[in-house]
Amino acid sequence: MYLREVVSTRKRGPDTRYLQLVEGERDAQGRVQTRILHSFGRTDQLDIEQIRRLVEQLSRYLDPAASPAASGLEVTRTWTFGGTHLLDSLWRELRLDEFFSHALEARSFAQPVERAIFALVAHRALAPASKLACSRWAGASAWIPGLEGGGAELDVQHLYRAMDFLHGAMPELQEHLYFQVTDLLSADVSVLFYDTTSVSFYLDEADPEGELRRHGHSKKKRPDLPQIVVGLAINRDGIPVRHWIYPGNRIDVTTVEEVTRDLLGLRPRRFLFVGDRGMVSQANLDFLESRRLGYLLGCPIRNDPALEAHMLSLRGRYSPVCEGLGVKETRITDGGRTLRYLLCRSEARAEHDARTRATVLERLKAKLAKQKKGKGADETRDKHSLLSTPGYARYLVQDADGKLRIDPARVAAAARHDGKYVLMTNELDLPSEELVLGYRDLWRAERAFRSMKSILDLEPVQHRTPERITSHVHVCVLAYLLVRVAESRARIGWEAIREQVERITLSELTTGRASVLQTKSLTSAERDLLNCCRVPLPPKTLQVTPA
Repeated sequence: MYLREVVSTRKRGPDTRYLQLVEGERDAQGRVQTRILHSFGRTDQLDIEQIRRLVEQLSRYLDPAASPAASGLEVTRTWTFGGTHLLDSLWRELRLDEFFSHALEARSFAQPVERAIFALVAHRALAPASKLACSRWAGASAWIPGLEGGGAELDVQHLYRAMDFLHGAMPELQEHLYFQVTDLLSADVSVLFYDTTSVSFYLDEADPEGELRRHGHSKKKRPDLPQIVVGLAINRDGIPVRHWIYPGNRIDVTTVEEVTRDLLGLRPRRFLFVGDRGMVSQANLDFLESRRLGYLLGCPIRNDPALEAHMLSLRGRYSPVCEGLGVKETRITDGGRTLRYLLCRSEARAEHDARTRATVLERLKAKLAKQKKGKGADETRDKHSLLSTPGYARYLVQDADGKLRIDPARVAAAARHDGKYVLMTNELDLPSEELVLGYRDLWRAERAFRSMKSILDLEPVQHRTPERITSHVHVCVLAYLLVRVAESRARIGWEAIREQVERITLSELTTGRASVLQTKSLTSAERDLLNCCRVPLPPKTLQVTPA
């Protein structure tokens, strides 16, 4: 005997729910037949006080000393449920379940591949660890919606097969996600920010030429470790639009043409390509111009002394962009091409640069004082050490007697750059203030990489084959996509969201006649969070199984 809710669907208006007291009986063939003992009516019209009085009258016939265990009701299992419920709702909103179901039509798998991929993505967002840990987590600790028993039958080999399938389906999935993000979520893709990061592997040797794990420019200052390069394009809201995976020795500037070709292949109406100084080369500028693609790039003026002198000598006051940030503008025409150059100055960045330089000069003075006391080979070794350190060498000159000293002219030249950076663009009509603020949003791509590394544990990567390595990155990007959608709607960080939704649990209540899966009562804060994320509240009773 137990309570159940029955939903009556309507073509017009909201569905109606009815509360019933039912009992399950087995017939002669052993089949369970449900018999309605009493109908309490519509749930939105229940007389709660009358039901409470009925419960109190029934309790008079019970032994007051009897414990809940003696009455036959036990809590046999408990799972975390709020996090997977939230992510599964966003997963279905982006129609990822439909995409994988369609992609799997021509394949025959004994296990639910789509649910296995979702389990990998949810595990990466909620409790990132190895794939073996994921196989234990799904079902044992977390309830995966749509899997019998919460996913207890997911073996680690099933997860690896799901990763292999994801690797093959990713080109079509990238296009599907782009249109879901732009159409379903109405995300703005008029400005796309592109940046790269390196993902290291703790190996003694790199892969052979042509493989993924190669030595290259390490952004985490570990050139001794093999790595891969991951590129990411995001919009103004920080939502990933597309991503790329390159061998570890791929240079950033060589990826721009491929990236823009792929982005243009998605057939956007128009977008502004935003990148940092590492994306600038004459070949890239020619390519972007040939595709009539607007761009906004950081400009490495130190490599062009003439341009550096021209920009730093611009007259006039800085036009205010926002508090502590100003801009000056000039236009230069070269070979029939007109480009706008924006000289930006940040007061906070200028103070930081000045403090950093003062610290470096203090250390350099101490080293030079120590060098004077050295003799012979020690003095020569110290001299070469200082000249080979870029942070020191830029301030040093060598006198006729071979002694090193700090050059005040070089210090003054470095001070002229404090807080300043230059942008270049072929957008001739947009206000300079809007362009500067747009470039400043490039930090969202850097934030995405930090989140994938710190919150989603993008590295260290434990896989060896190129297919599994790329699938691991795909899983992390999918997890970050769901995380960013939740963050943008709730307007709080994922750590706070995760902490709150993981308090929503699912319990299995067992009696002698049935087992009931029931979610905990939601607090007002938990209910408000799910509503902000546009996620339906989890049902009070998830499943009833007669004994």
